Amino acid sequence: MEHRALTPSGFGFELPAVSGEGALDAFHASGGLLLYRGQTGMTPRELRRFAARFGRLELNDKYDEDFLLPGFPEILRLGNLRENGRYRSLFIEADAAPLLWHSDDSFRSPQPIGSCLLCIETPSTGGETGFAGMAAAYEALSPQQKERIEGLTAVHSYDHLNEVLRRKNPHRPPLSAQLREEHPPVRRPIVSRHPVTNERTLFVPKSHIESIDGLEADETESLLTELVGHVTGSDFAYMHQWKPGDLVVWDNRAALHAPTPFDASRYQRLLYRLTMLDP
Repeated sequence: MEHRALTPSGFGFELPAVSGEGALDAFHASGGLLLYRGQTGMTPRELRRFAARFGRLELNDKYDEDFLLPGFPEILRLGNLRENGRYRSLFIEADAAPLLWHSDDSFRSPQPIGSCLLCIETPSTGGETGFAGMAAAYEALSPQQKERIEGLTAVHSYDHLNEVLRRKNPHRPPLSAQLREEHPPVRRPIVSRHPVTNERTLFVPKSHIESIDGLEADETESLLTELVGHVTGSDFAYMHQWKPGDLVVWDNRAALHAPTPFDASRYQRLLYRLTMLDP
């Protein structure tokens, strides 16, 4: 399939047109990131049909129904859309550097396959989203680095993520006992294998990782900082500057992503998000 690589390592493909033929193959061949431009005329029904090519669609039960597109529970509105003084989209204010690189819900088992975003409205400055290829980054490690991390297991914790977010937003409540019970910590290898491509990936969503088995806290912090710095280097990372009609789909099992801030007092931002699960 004709495409343009988005990074020097080959991670990420920009494709010329949305087409059912070959989309899933391109998704895996790209290392887990596809970009289509010019989709301003895509209807919610067409968007839902597109995202369903990659997996079963989540119904967003955990979100306020005010944030969902009426008639399409699979579509979550992201941004600072307000009506009558109330948010009508999920607004999470991003932080400036260091960015919060992560892979959605790595503390869930099974983890969602990935997500899809369609840009409806975007600020003229700010609000970019970064993506980084974990398979390409693993391949570029030296043999000594690979040996050092082989066999290491990380503890992914929703409670840990919530506490990370609370440091920057003290008004965010602690995780409830019910949510802690529903989402107990999950152990995942630092070096993972993609279930479809069988490629080895450097699975390091740092903000979700509470600890690494066998390492002290300072060793865990140092190693994760080093590995995330490698994954998000210029060879493997792509910073997307949104335009209305941009459509992006990514693979949680092979790519990290991170939001960047924008001035919500001056600009409105609105994207439609769908999340894909295992069939």
